[in-house]
Amino acid sequence: MLTYTFYSYNRWRADPRVFEALKLEQAEYNGSWTLETTYDDRDSLLYVECSDHVKVDSAYGTQYGNAIDPLYKSLIACSNVRSLDFSVSQGGCSISDDPWSFDWKKGDRFPNLEDLTLSGYDWESQTSFGQSAHRPFSVDAWKAAMDWSLLKRLNLDRPPNSFIEAFQGELHSLESLILRPRWGFWGDEETFCALDEAAEQLRENYTNFIVALPPLHELEISGMGQLFNMTPILETHGAALRKLRIHEFERDCTHESGNATLIRPFLSLTQIEEINVGAPKLESLSLDVYRSANRWPVTLFKSLSSFPNLSELTIYFDLEDAWRTRRTKRCFLSNVASVWDRYCTVHELMQPVLNQTLAQEIFRNLRMNQRGMTLQNLTMYTGDFERREGGGLRMDNHDEYNRPMRYECWVEADGLEKCKGDREWSFLYDELEDEDSDESLGSDG
Repeated sequence: MLTYTFYSYNRWRADPRVFEALKLEQAEYNGSWTLETTYDDRDSLLYVECSDHVKVDSAYGTQYGNAIDPLYKSLIACSNVRSLDFSVSQGGCSISDDPWSFDWKKGDRFPNLEDLTLSGYDWESQTSFGQSAHRPFSVDAWKAAMDWSLLKRLNLDRPPNSFIEAFQGELHSLESLILRPRWGFWGDEETFCALDEAAEQLRENYTNFIVALPPLHELEISGMGQLFNMTPILETHGAALRKLRIHEFERDCTHESGNATLIRPFLSLTQIEEINVGAPKLESLSLDVYRSANRWPVTLFKSLSSFPNLSELTIYFDLEDAWRTRRTKRCFLSNVASVWDRYCTVHELMQPVLNQTLAQEIFRNLRMNQRGMTLQNLTMYTGDFERREGGGLRMDNHDEYNRPMRYECWVEADGLEKCKGDREWSFLYDELEDEDSDESLGSDG
């Protein structure tokens, strides 16, 4: 797959030789390539020959511009597009009334996509429909403009209820569904923390939407604030599932809940065992794992080892201890104690701290407890590693944020187990302690 980052300056508009060069290079990749158009040029996409895969990122308020209008024209003109990856967000502080959805025209048709990824798209905007008296919402206009029964892979940041209602029971060929945290105005990933009656109804609607789909091979659910009822989902999809991901960000909903020690929801041991029984062919599993009382969840690890066909496992641990905090060494806001206590405190790290020695021990124990040692790859995170932050102005109260970590473990060709760790690169503070440790997994007690 070839990826282009397309800088559409005015001089490129007048020089078709640039696009001829792209077409020649495209031919070498058998027509399989990605176009990333980011700069503000409403006509630029029309110069590029249609491809089977299109990726477009539109960021308002910066030198990156509105790509929605030229993308719409290209999709109308290019019947051979099969994969679309489109995102829209506010990248800078110059805010205007730029569109966050396509301006649909009556009778226009999109190509029959097989793979659709959308982030930040506004499904509930009302289209002009060519100044028609009847102005449908974007969700209804797109539904009418494409054959959705051919779609195989759908990847969305949390869609509204109107999308669920419009497409429930309509996606007859779907094999993969990914529901992610919604992108906010600035492009931040936002957990759905609401707990009122409307929010609970929406979560139930999501569950019903998933259950109404044909048996899926891949299902990812994240950023929903609460766990879905997996029983009906497994009844429909369990026999076909090969990949399952259930994940929530760490401590996202503490402010909205008013509970400073609130932790994200975790699958219980019983629920994990239900997944094991209900999805016997599962090959890839990602989930959040709870740690308590300064111990590793050894019993839960043993349960994960009992998945008969699991070859890839991703575990998200909490980075911070919700019940222990400390003052930072510096506070950029004020030296007044009350201000410092409110805005310049951080949580202590969960103990024991995950390091390379412990990562290798966890990997080895998981494999040793498997009947066929099928596990080939283990990835472990502490904290929200590489979480999308989006644009806009940001001010830090201090510079002592705890650094998310990632450890990746794999099996070499000769059977040797290896692990390596990465620190979140965007965090700037002191190094963590040495990787070597005398800690061991121990037991749950």
